[in-house]
Amino acid sequence: MTVRFKTDLAREIRERSGENVFLCYQCKKCTAGCPVAPYFDLTPNEVLRACQFGQADLVLNSRTISICAACETCSTRCPQGIDIARIMDELEIMAQDMGIKSKAPTVPMFYKSANRGIDWFGRMWELGLMAELYIREFFAGELDFGQLFKYDITTAVKMLRSGKLKILPSIARRARNGRQRESLEPDMMPGYPETRREGPRETTADLISYYPGCSLHATGIEFNMSTKAIAEKLNLNLVEPEGWVCCGTSPAHNTNYYRSIKLPMQTLAIARELGHSYMTMPCAACFSRFRIAMHEVQNDPELRQKIAEDIGYEFSGGIKVDNLLDTVTDRVGYKAAAKPVVKPLHGLKVASYYGCLLTRPPDVTKAEHPEYPMNMDHLMEALGAEAVDWSYKTDCCGGSLSLSTLEIALDLSQKILKNAIEVGADVIVTACPLCHANLDLRQKQINDQFGGQFDIPIVYFTQLMGVAYGLDAKKLGMDKHFSDAIGLLKTKGLLAG
Repeated sequence: MTVRFKTDLAREIRERSGENVFLCYQCKKCTAGCPVAPYFDLTPNEVLRACQFGQADLVLNSRTISICAACETCSTRCPQGIDIARIMDELEIMAQDMGIKSKAPTVPMFYKSANRGIDWFGRMWELGLMAELYIREFFAGELDFGQLFKYDITTAVKMLRSGKLKILPSIARRARNGRQRESLEPDMMPGYPETRREGPRETTADLISYYPGCSLHATGIEFNMSTKAIAEKLNLNLVEPEGWVCCGTSPAHNTNYYRSIKLPMQTLAIARELGHSYMTMPCAACFSRFRIAMHEVQNDPELRQKIAEDIGYEFSGGIKVDNLLDTVTDRVGYKAAAKPVVKPLHGLKVASYYGCLLTRPPDVTKAEHPEYPMNMDHLMEALGAEAVDWSYKTDCCGGSLSLSTLEIALDLSQKILKNAIEVGADVIVTACPLCHANLDLRQKQINDQFGGQFDIPIVYFTQLMGVAYGLDAKKLGMDKHFSDAIGLLKTKGLLAG
């Protein structure tokens, strides 16, 4: 077979993403670390090699570009610093632009359903998303009726009863004039130029701009509840910026790169307009998209100017964005976080699960130890628990693939559950609503499919903080889980019987 060398594809990737595929020398570290590689038709290193040779038909018609989990493992481990995850995004977008049908057809159906909700409401409406996705899959002949009737309907009913699915959408609304006048400074009043270069501004020392993200208003409601409960104990003044919009998450960065940058910038513009200089967010996916957006506009003047012209805000720093875990461990500190403890978590063995996006890629997250972080472990130890060593603390659970290619998410999640149990953990503690949903909601199905006996509680780190602080389990939302965290903690003597 004759392979012709063309540079058109490599040149287009470079123009779109700034990434040079010719830097790849086929070390295969991307493939070795990729959790989804067994499901690919082209491994990550093969994708890059095909891009080098200009084999556009091969790459753009591959299943790989549709089912990449965007876990950033490849980008983190590439010795040449190639942002492979970004290249995967651009290849998927190119295929869509050319009208090439995805080899994983339920993936673009998910994107369309999610993006429609963001377009209409400014936020993702999870119940509406699922309803539209099922309708799309039905008419395309892709709906798995066995999955629907055996698992999904039962799960949805329980989630509705516990408040984890909302009948009506949350809508991004602001004051009628689009501004909160009582919070504006003179240079921000109507009549001043719409495009402003923001700088640091003095704010109340303990005021923290709180971005809950879409999940914490629905499927991750217990994360929101427990976050606010511990914030009271730690004297953190969490202020939710009125009118914040969805970060876009996978449906944005896999379909429209510019949109994936613009959406976080819109919320940052609101926060800066209110004089906020520090923002925290519980959701790891939101944190990742905000940090990536900030990184991109800082390093691309043309993009920064285009965003400024589009939304009337030019980002130039002045606001720091952290995930909630770092806010607690770095801004509050371990000693201060342990001060309200009245019920130390003695006798509780905890597997701290960070997931993939809290720490990767390190040039964006600024994580000191992206492969084996320890701050959640140290926090659990400060609360009196025993943090176990294990192998899957930053492995991907499948993320949003659970909504489009469930078999992949089930496989990845069962490996995480299995390893935590094998090392003797009583509970898995996480800092991401997507991770929590995949590990908590699907344990019964994972047992059925893989023949296991998985029965391990999945909780948020804020919930265990609340337990140690003596807070009521229902106030922390622990009664909303599918796994039995309350029963375990009662057995351990950490909750009243």
